[in-house]
Parts: sequence; structure tokens; C-alpha cells
Amino acid sequence: MAYFVERNNGLFGLQLTIFSEELPNYLSLGFIAADVTAAEKDADYMAWLVKCAAITAKYKLAWTAFLDLARAGSADVLVLTPPLAPIFDAMPTLVLPGIEKRFAQKAAKAKANPNCSVDIQKILGIYTTPDGAVHIAPDLKAIFQAGYPVLSFHKYGHSAVNIYRNTGSGYDSKPFKTLTKSPFKDTDLPATGVSGHYKYKGIFVVNDVEIGGFSPEISVNVVGR
Repeated sequence: MAYFVERNNGLFGLQLTIFSEELPNYLSLGFIAADVTAAEKDADYMAWLVKCAAITAKYKLAWTAFLDLARAGSADVLVLTPPLAPIFDAMPTLVLPGIEKRFAQKAAKAKANPNCSVDIQKILGIYTTPDGAVHIAPDLKAIFQAGYPVLSFHKYGHSAVNIYRNTGSGYDSKPFKTLTKSPFKDTDLPATGVSGHYKYKGIFVVNDVEIGGFSPEISVNVVGR
């Protein structure tokens, strides 16, 4: 199943630009001027990064050729002239890390609005074909097998699911497990004979970035073995 966010950085930059340019026409989907400004800043910064990456890649090729020439020599070249160092355009307004996550959250907000038709999604560049339907949160489930909680879910085209676990002292800021396959058996139980109450929640991961929202919390009673 396809995830609607472009994987290629260049295409992702274009996707952000289209979204930021069209968003002012669809404030009725629940957005305000600040959302538009934030989208524009993210798009501008991503476009700058992509352009700098292209310049850097070109320079790397030129430098590699220069290195080979300096080492091996050439009958046609008598003087070595290093390639000019890359020059980047002025950096636009700096943004915080997580451009993709913020874009996905805005897209999810738009799609959650009943007035966001398929045509509007296509205009905004956030439409997902039926074989890659967007799922905002994992469908996390838990069953017992041989005394252990077993978690299951569908990735729906995402890279992985981050699982957070609360064993009684709250959720940690970092995930308990990052899972790329389902199901998963949690064998980390309390001491033998000690009972406990475990809670789990999950969130999708794409390119090491958490996307969308958390699944509804699920809980199970466990006994150490």
C-alpha cells in the first residue's frame, strides 16, 4: 500500500510547495493564517535543502574527478585547477526538525474534515489512491498466547510502528519497541508470580519520523512466569 507522502526528497519538496500554495484557498478545512505561514516556511526550507543537496552532489562528482586526475595525471592537463567550492543560496527562515511530521499532521487534519473531497485532496497533493488508504493511527490489538501478551497491527504502507508501554509508572518518552513486523510477543514480564497491568499504544513511523496520532490505548493483565 502506498503512503501519500513522497519518499524522494525532490518530489517531497515539490509536494510541500504545492500544498503551501494551495492551502490559503482551503482555510475552511479548519486552518488559520498561522498554519499557512508554517507550511510556507517548511516548504521554502525543504526546497532550499534539496537545492543545496543537488549542488553538493555535483561538487562531489567534480572533486572526485579532480582527485583522480591529480593522482593519475593526464597528458592533456599540465596544471591542476581544483573545482570551485559550492555556493549555496541564502538560507530561508530556519524551521524546527520534523518537516514531514508537520506536513502529515496538516494533511490528516484536512482529510478529517467532511468537506475535504477527493478533488480537494488531489489539489492539495495529499490524496492517497484506494490501495494506499491513509490510516491516521495503528489498529493495535492484544491477545494472550501461552501466558504472554501478543501485539498485532497493520503497517498500511508505513515503515514501522513505535510501541509505547506503561507498566505502572507512566509512559517513557522513548518507545518501548520499534516494530517492522506483526505480531510481537512481549516476554518482558514481572518477576515470577508477580502480577501487573500493562498498557500499550502505538504510532506509525516513516523514515524514522513518527506520523499521525497514537492508537487507542489497550491494556492487559499479566503475571510473571
